[in-house]
Amino acid sequence: MAHSVNRQSREKEGEVARPVETLRLWRRTLEKLPELTKKMGVEIPQGLLMRSFTHRSFSHEHPDAPNNERLEFLGDSIIQAISTIYLFNRFPSMPEREMSSLRRAAVCEEGLAKIAVEMSLDKFLLLGKGARKEGDRERSSLLCDTFEALVGAAFASGGWESAEKLAGAPLRKTIDDNLKNLEGSNPYMDWKTSLLVLARSMNLGEPSFPTSFDEEKDCFVAECTLPSGKVLAVGRGKKKKTAQENAAELSCRVLRQKSGLAQ
Repeated sequence: MAHSVNRQSREKEGEVARPVETLRLWRRTLEKLPELTKKMGVEIPQGLLMRSFTHRSFSHEHPDAPNNERLEFLGDSIIQAISTIYLFNRFPSMPEREMSSLRRAAVCEEGLAKIAVEMSLDKFLLLGKGARKEGDRERSSLLCDTFEALVGAAFASGGWESAEKLAGAPLRKTIDDNLKNLEGSNPYMDWKTSLLVLARSMNLGEPSFPTSFDEEKDCFVAECTLPSGKVLAVGRGKKKKTAQENAAELSCRVLRQKSGLAQ
């Protein structure tokens, strides 16, 4: 992966000085930047940093202030990569399907918006008057986009090391928090993924789901079985996948009860 974008690109993305009128409008946000840079621990050129907080509604009212959408596009890819590398290294034998589920849960809009709030990024947003009136400052999608743009700015100025320093810790924490909450309520994490992670955390190995069809009851029957041969639970369903998911859900509850994690 390239260490950073080239100098010409950095200038286009906001590293060059902006017109006086735009800087005047940015003044209130500029005064808060020392607070943010201290929290981030990453140095980003002022123009590029300001661009990461500039919503398109602000740019529409002030055309000399470029918006953050290109940085958002870049940051989205970097966030995906950071999450992927962490999952790949932490779970060396986890199948692609399960890793994808965990990654989706970590980088979803809600998850990234939560990180943005924890970093107080909402204090720095530059919105147009219309967006401010509509209350967009609190919208999850806006906060998510802002975090992505900030990560993009970190990469554009300092390469992978800078972006990883900014986003690595909160993304890893989000993944770890998701792993602790395996009740299946997260739409990006199904019961089989939850069970796989939980079983491995208890050193039980990877469960399997031998499935048969019960002609008498006209349904599939799946047994959630540990490598030791122990059957944790039996699930039924009209579809094979449903039977296995039901078995995984019941097994999750059994293991959580056993480990003292039941709520």
